[in-house]
Amino acid sequence: MIETTQDIFLKGALTIEQPSKGYRAGTDAVLLAAAAASFPVRTALEAGCGVGTALLSLGSLRADSKLRLTGLEKDEAAWSLAEANAARNPLQCEVSFVKGDVLAPHEVLLGQFDLVFSNPPYFDDDLAIRDPDESRQAAYILGAPLDAWIKGMLAMTTPKGRFLMIHRADRLPDILAALRGKAGDIGVCPVRPRAGDPAKRVVVSARKGSRAPLRLLAGIDMHPPVAEGRFSLAYQAICDGGVLAV
Repeated sequence: MIETTQDIFLKGALTIEQPSKGYRAGTDAVLLAAAAASFPVRTALEAGCGVGTALLSLGSLRADSKLRLTGLEKDEAAWSLAEANAARNPLQCEVSFVKGDVLAPHEVLLGQFDLVFSNPPYFDDDLAIRDPDESRQAAYILGAPLDAWIKGMLAMTTPKGRFLMIHRADRLPDILAALRGKAGDIGVCPVRPRAGDPAKRVVVSARKGSRAPLRLLAGIDMHPPVAEGRFSLAYQAICDGGVLAV
């Protein structure tokens, strides 16, 4: 049995149980949920939802009884924790979890969701991380090219539905290449450690089937320029329940 901790998100609105070792949800999940909450959709799926942090955060932020949320996760332990977290944090919306692989989604999921969002494993090279912890390997190593993950996400999105992903900034060219000809109205939101720093992450949104041009957004700085608190005012507002427009 894996060791876990219970951690607080959204100013105490959610309590999330997650493994004490290996991959642990944090700022990426918070940013992803805040961006997802900016879309007025009725159905949303998180591809590779882990223990459900971003998905349940979205449900808490939206507080809409007509919203239907689905989490797709292939790891049995993570799926079980996601189910337990949903029971621990009752929401106004409908929440369900499906065991399955984003790279080969169930037929019943295809073309079903107004929004498909994801914080995928950050590496598709199994030599990129040398870590004896198998749970960390599964969370960080994709096991396939990134464009295969994006293809699976788009396959589950409705026509004109929304795609949303947070990833490493250096993979932006690969994300844009995978979306080319399949989605437009692409919004790129840089996530910088501090003002003036190069972005480490990007939040990328797109509309399936659209031909609208790319939008480069102002982005967000995670920390203040000097040691005045742990987080910037903009990111602290998101932690407290704000939305990230993408």
